[in-house]
Amino acid sequence: MLSRLAAVLLFLTGAVVALAYFTGIGFTIPLEKAVKADLAASSSPNLINKKILDALERDDIADADLYFEIAKFMNYRMPPETQTKLDEAHTLSATVVRNTWEFGEGFATGEGDTNAGIAGAVSSDLTVVGDVRDIAAEGGKMIAGVEHNELVLGLSVVGLGVTAATIATGGGGVVVKAGVSLFKAARRTGKLTKEFAESLTRLTSEAVNMPLLRQTLRSTDLTDLAKTQRVFSDYGRNVRAAKLIPVLNRMSEINDAVGPAETIRLLKYVKTTENLDDVGGMTKRFGIRSRGIMELTGKTALRSFKTGFKVIDWMWDSLWAFATWIAGLLAMLATRGMRIFRRRARA
Repeated sequence: MLSRLAAVLLFLTGAVVALAYFTGIGFTIPLEKAVKADLAASSSPNLINKKILDALERDDIADADLYFEIAKFMNYRMPPETQTKLDEAHTLSATVVRNTWEFGEGFATGEGDTNAGIAGAVSSDLTVVGDVRDIAAEGGKMIAGVEHNELVLGLSVVGLGVTAATIATGGGGVVVKAGVSLFKAARRTGKLTKEFAESLTRLTSEAVNMPLLRQTLRSTDLTDLAKTQRVFSDYGRNVRAAKLIPVLNRMSEINDAVGPAETIRLLKYVKTTENLDDVGGMTKRFGIRSRGIMELTGKTALRSFKTGFKVIDWMWDSLWAFATWIAGLLAMLATRGMRIFRRRARA
């Protein structure tokens, strides 16, 4: 009876191993372990060190910090000289000079690519100054029949309307306004993919009622910025942004997780609103490391990481326990065989 049980168990073990190997059926493992496994397959300490040094060479401190975070996440030891160079890039004098210049340029132009530059661009938009400036500029081009940025114009109208609502409600629209400003900065710096820019433009145009907006622009003296502000603050009552607001909120959430410059850089992975949700989920879980994980693995959604592994892999990780199990089964069979042999020998 014991030998039959052992034989059955041995057969079932082999069947499970074969099934796992050929079908990929496995057990669930923690997401962080799955991400690390993918990173280990697509990176190495030498590669990460090179990326840090390359970023420092082009004075991209944000990228250098990003890949240093990846190194810590993967427990990669970076050479002492790399750490020294990174520390030097973060010295107070270098940081103050760089950030002051970049912030001022971003505030004045509404454009930027670094944390400080994007912060400046977003700061000018978080006040009514940026929105009024853009409505006057892009709205003037629209009624003149020349090429204009419809997305920036529409977002500025939404932004001004939200600002008025924020004042009236004691701050309820601040999150939405941050999303507006970030999208405008992303559009100016060319960080929006063509597909997502088209989708966002469509949502924004529907929200602001573009035909009515065109009529209002024609009847407004756009050179009078104070009047433009009053007209379009009132126009905010016509904005119907139910479909747009969730997208703006998601953008603001990503900003809270990784900061404005990193948020805008992440938009190169976004072609649909679903992609934006995927990126949001990634940043909520992995923070500033998110873009590095995406760039190295080529995956942008948490669900795209392998959250199961084959039984054969599990047995490899637990080789000693598995060997003991098989040895036990074989011992049961061997014990039974020895008993039969002894009986026959006595006979």
